[in-house]
Amino acid sequence: MNIHIVSIFPDIFKSFIETSLIKKAQEKKIISFSFVNPRTFCPDRHQTVDDSIYGWGAGLLMKAKPAIEAVETIVKSLKIKSQRSKKKTWWLDGPSTFDFKIILLSPSKDIFTQKVAHSLNKEKNIIFVCTRYEGIDYRFEQYMKKKYKKSFQKISLWQFITLGGEVPAMMMIEAITRLIPWVIKEEASRQDESYSIEKNMNNLEYPQYTKPEEILGMKVPKILLSGHHKNIKERRTTKTKILRKGGK
Repeated sequence: MNIHIVSIFPDIFKSFIETSLIKKAQEKKIISFSFVNPRTFCPDRHQTVDDSIYGWGAGLLMKAKPAIEAVETIVKSLKIKSQRSKKKTWWLDGPSTFDFKIILLSPSKDIFTQKVAHSLNKEKNIIFVCTRYEGIDYRFEQYMKKKYKKSFQKISLWQFITLGGEVPAMMMIEAITRLIPWVIKEEASRQDESYSIEKNMNNLEYPQYTKPEEILGMKVPKILLSGHHKNIKERRTTKTKILRKGGK
C-alpha cells in the first residue's frame, strides 16, 4: 500500500513513520509514504495557503486550488507509474497501480469505523488530505466529487474537532495498515479483537492479564491460571457478552 499525504505540516508525521510497526512495515516494503505540501503550489512570495472567509466567517480557511493541485500531482504520478508498469507486465492481469482513494479528513456524516478500515486495507493507493484552521474552501470538495466521484470520500473520526487532519490521518493509517498481512506478526491478534466485522461490530474484547499474578491486592482470576482451555474459553465468551451489554 502506498500512502500519500497532503499536509501543510508534513513534519508532524516524522516520528510516526519512523517508529514501531509502521517503520518495520516500510522496511518490509509492505507500505510506503509520500508527502505533498499545498504551499508548494502557492505562487506568492510567502506561499499563503489560507485566507479570510467570505461572509464574515471567523478564522481562516485553506484555499482550494493549492490542495487540488497537490492531489492532482499525486494522481498524475500514479498514472505515469501505472503506464510504465503496464508496458513491463502487459501479459499479467492484476490490481492496477493507478487505483486510488482520496480521503478528506473533515467533519462528516461518514464516520470511520473498523468496518471502513477493512474496506480500505486492500487499496493500492490512499491519498489523505489534511486540512487546518477552519477547514478548506468547499470548492475543493466540489472538484473532487465531480472529477473523482468513485474515489473521493469525506470521513470524520467522530463528533469532535481537532486542530487539523494530521492526527486523525495517523489514527486511520494505523487502523488500516495493521489489517494488512505481515504488518502485525501474530495473525490471531487481528482475528480475535474488539469491533469484529464477523460479530457485527458489536463486541468488546474480554479482560486480559499478564505477570505478576497480583498487583496492589488485585489477583489474576484463578481460572486463567488453571490451564483448562475449555473453561478459559467459556469465561472469555461470558465476559465478552457482559461487556457488550455494558456490564463489568
